[in-house]
Amino acid sequence: MLYSLTMAKIESIENSKTTCEASCFVTDHFEKRTGDVCIEEVVRIHLNDKFLTNLVASPAQYRELGAGFVISGGLAQHIDDVRVEGNDILVYARQSAVSAGYITESSGGASTGIIRSKISSSCTIDEKGVFTVISGIVSELWEKTGGAHCSVLFSGGELIAKSSDVGRHNTVDKVIGWAVLNRVDLSSCILGCTGRQPVGMISKAVNAGIPIVVSKAATTQEGISLAERAGLTLICRVKGDRFCVYTHPKRVLGAGQVDSHNP
Repeated sequence: MLYSLTMAKIESIENSKTTCEASCFVTDHFEKRTGDVCIEEVVRIHLNDKFLTNLVASPAQYRELGAGFVISGGLAQHIDDVRVEGNDILVYARQSAVSAGYITESSGGASTGIIRSKISSSCTIDEKGVFTVISGIVSELWEKTGGAHCSVLFSGGELIAKSSDVGRHNTVDKVIGWAVLNRVDLSSCILGCTGRQPVGMISKAVNAGIPIVVSKAATTQEGISLAERAGLTLICRVKGDRFCVYTHPKRVLGAGQVDSHNP
């Protein structure tokens, strides 16, 4: 079916951008122009009053960012509370795993290295749904600044959460956090992203229990390998009238009938 683009949550991007003047070359001359640029800030994530890590993020949806980071990092399965005090995000949850340390993934975000259990979900999508999810990642912040990524969550055929941020990893955490704080069943959700899908991005969806990831960008061999092992359906390189299903095509209606084609 064709998914509805009714948005359940409208983004507020005013705190995420400012204006800046530049000397711009236009055709054959320079001229002064004023335009929008993204704002980035360093935030500190804490779990149960213990410092976890620093993140560089757009200054919006900090509660969602904190909740999503803990869930997507595999540190907890439920969130009790999130408080924001300036640039400190205080998350409270029953911790179910401990990271041996944090590494900076190729996504640009901090990763715990934790991978939870395999995904089990009967959620499916068809080709129209793939293109509709991608149409949902059009971001006002990107259109105004050219400097932001965007992620969306679809559930029950509707767009339920949307987030833009300077970091593609943050956009995933923020929509996951929105779902967790609003008690949405992530096993019935489809995640759409503007960004590339290396292993660090795939691990976030796996730990959250999201069965289908759709991205207009590429993936990596390690991202594909993790998606295959974890039971996640990975759809990337959505452009024009084509896309690639890399893992678990059983959730993509019609993908079982594949024509062999060697360009």
